[in-house]
Amino acid sequence: MKRKLSILFVLLTGLVCLVGFIFAQDGFDIKLSNQTKYKISGLYVTFEHISSPIQIPSLAPGEEYSLNVDPAQLSTENFDGAALLLKYKDHNGKTHTEYIIGYFEKGYSGEASITIKSVRPNGKLEMDIHENTSL
Repeated sequence: MKRKLSILFVLLTGLVCLVGFIFAQDGFDIKLSNQTKYKISGLYVTFEHISSPIQIPSLAPGEEYSLNVDPAQLSTENFDGAALLLKYKDHNGKTHTEYIIGYFEKGYSGEASITIKSVRPNGKLEMDIHENTSL
């Protein structure tokens, strides 16, 4: 009986630790997927009052890339709240902006997936973005 209680205690403690770890996520986990037949380059992630934009390495066709964006570590002291943006330039040099997270503050966390579906002749990217944010 004592042994069963000990095992139950260890299992419950492990479960509580696991739940705490999952909910203690810092920042945003971003996953990019290139589903085109072209190499994609020149992407970067930014937000207002970031110390410096985050450059995304070139993505080969079919390649995926993951990163974590932690506003508490990456923002300047003036940061209050912002939108998380993905930016790039098309073949004509025009900058395009896609919203990854519509609004967040320090302490927010979540995840987003960005799937690049196609590339228009002018270099504009067609993509699907799905996000999940929590306080």
